[in-house]
Amino acid sequence: MKWWTVPAGIGGAVVLAVAAVGAITIARGDLERSMPWKFLRSASESMAPTVRSGVRLTARRASAEELKRGDIVAFYVGDMMWIQRVVGLPGDTVEMRRGQVVLNGKPVPQASVGTMEIDGATLVVRSEQLPGLAAHRVLDQGPTNGDDTPPVRVPASKLFLLGDNRDNAMDSRFPAFAEDSGGGLISFKAVYGVVRPEDISE
Repeated sequence: MKWWTVPAGIGGAVVLAVAAVGAITIARGDLERSMPWKFLRSASESMAPTVRSGVRLTARRASAEELKRGDIVAFYVGDMMWIQRVVGLPGDTVEMRRGQVVLNGKPVPQASVGTMEIDGATLVVRSEQLPGLAAHRVLDQGPTNGDDTPPVRVPASKLFLLGDNRDNAMDSRFPAFAEDSGGGLISFKAVYGVVRPEDISE
């Protein structure tokens, strides 16, 4: 199986390399989007500690009706594919207060569980638990301009996504300056599918 690198996106977003399946190279367009799965490789640390740079993973095709809060979704940004975590669904209101997610007016529980070194920097590892779900881990490098954001109500057919490496991700906290820039609310139409925990390889 072949792997190749896609240039990293702005803001440290996770940009993914798409693998060839057997001897068939998947062309971009309708055929690629209709495949039931994709073999990918992370090209940045914006989803650390859950997905580290260079890690291989599989994205499985999913419909809008199958998407749930807490899912890691693979979605298109221009001609590249990124992954981020679903925090807000249509009808939800999401804001950030001092680095903590506030979902529908209620702070999402966080707790410090240790530290982690990335590129010479020491980051705080926090456990975060979205409503009704098992906890996942996020990274915090200290105060940044994404730590406090105004409330955003998620409209129909859109998702509010966050990178787990909160201070090194271009996600829904920031406006999308162009179609291929990342950021902003993500349309269901841009989502290819989901990445399950068992589909992430070291």
